[in-house]
Amino acid sequence: MSGEGWPNPALEADIPALPCPPNVIEWLEKLPPQILEIASTIAQEGGGIWIVGGAVRDVCLGIDVHDIDFAVSLKPEHMMNIFPNSLPTGIDYGTVSLRGDGVFYEATTLRTESAYEDGRRPEQVSWGVSLSEDLERRDFTINAMAIDIARKVMHDPHHGLQDMEKGMLRAVGQAYRRIAEDGLRILRAYRFLDRGQAGVWKFDSELSEALRQNSHMLKAVTHERIWMEWLKILSGKNMAKVVEKMAHDGVLDCFLPGEWSAQHLRLASLDHHYIYEFDGLTRFSVLLAECSSIEVEEALLALKLSNKERTYILQLHGRFGTLPQETLASMRVFRAVLAERAEQHLKLEIILRSRGISPAGGSGSEKADDVYGLLETFEALAPLKSGHASLIDGHWLMERTGMAKGKALGRLKTWLHRLQIERDLADSDEVEAVLCALHWTEENHLDWPKLQYPD
Repeated sequence: MSGEGWPNPALEADIPALPCPPNVIEWLEKLPPQILEIASTIAQEGGGIWIVGGAVRDVCLGIDVHDIDFAVSLKPEHMMNIFPNSLPTGIDYGTVSLRGDGVFYEATTLRTESAYEDGRRPEQVSWGVSLSEDLERRDFTINAMAIDIARKVMHDPHHGLQDMEKGMLRAVGQAYRRIAEDGLRILRAYRFLDRGQAGVWKFDSELSEALRQNSHMLKAVTHERIWMEWLKILSGKNMAKVVEKMAHDGVLDCFLPGEWSAQHLRLASLDHHYIYEFDGLTRFSVLLAECSSIEVEEALLALKLSNKERTYILQLHGRFGTLPQETLASMRVFRAVLAERAEQHLKLEIILRSRGISPAGGSGSEKADDVYGLLETFEALAPLKSGHASLIDGHWLMERTGMAKGKALGRLKTWLHRLQIERDLADSDEVEAVLCALHWTEENHLDWPKLQYPD
């Protein structure tokens, strides 16, 4: 019997039901009211509704659920009529987005699909009322489960729960067919190996072979989709083992420069304890450390990273192999220029040097132990008396030098700013004393030091 406020049962599925595990029942009982309202509305229209996809997988695994998607038996036009404030976000493929309390829920009409002629999308989509047929078209068994909200039962026709207990990733139906339908499923397969605190799963033998034999299918996938999946893989808790397997299976060679099966040092860098302090974008930069700047830029452009993402990695890459001198002046400039990236840079250098990685543009023979010493010096560095902002401006400098606006004035101001930081000057009077001691009238302004790292 439905509890208070609980929706009446909607259309029943055409596949057997299983009792939900206790943790799933507990989760269902805490669903937001708007989900119950959505389920009730669809039931009143004579339709069926089930929670599907990642939400079912994650709640069964005891992982926090972030997005809830529905499979529904009503056609998308019908859904738009009964939910007037919904959005047709993917209506050609049966998906409408239903508004909740500050969130959206994707509801996709049950469907069957024709062959994937281009290895990316089905040639034809047909609406249906069969949950069984809808789940058969999904990629992996752990993603082919559904929950009936009102009846509080599960549908697991492809034994995804059993595969979870075994820690195994298995395709729905024939693995070769599933992978051939959409090349992106190759990267999705590797991403699903990483189960966070639960460690790394394994592929069943058929899927493992299908992934290796069909790695070329990634060539048909848009670079934007590849990058989205690759970044998710790099952001995982166990990404070192997953990326190593991708290298061994020849998958990395399909979208990164070089041959990765023999890149043991670079792959080992992903298992350093410092690497887990950084996000996926930063971890990617470590993998690219030994590539030339041209190779890095070409790889980033090919993967269609945003300008911001590209700039971030190229800046990191440009600093690899460089270190500040272990003097107060050098460390102060290093901190002022890199700001919150300064400590990150030293830790990245420890990772690279501890794994014997030689960045393409780097120099110097310092070992990881030397960089640990620099990190200790950096962490003990006292704050500057006047902070990092310049104590003077252009007007102040023009009054004392008689210089006009221009490049020379800007370079002199930058030089004084650097000296202010190196010497930890406290006020403009101290800056003026330094200015009086400089031979700026006798030197070419193009040779004056800049406030930059590396020099």
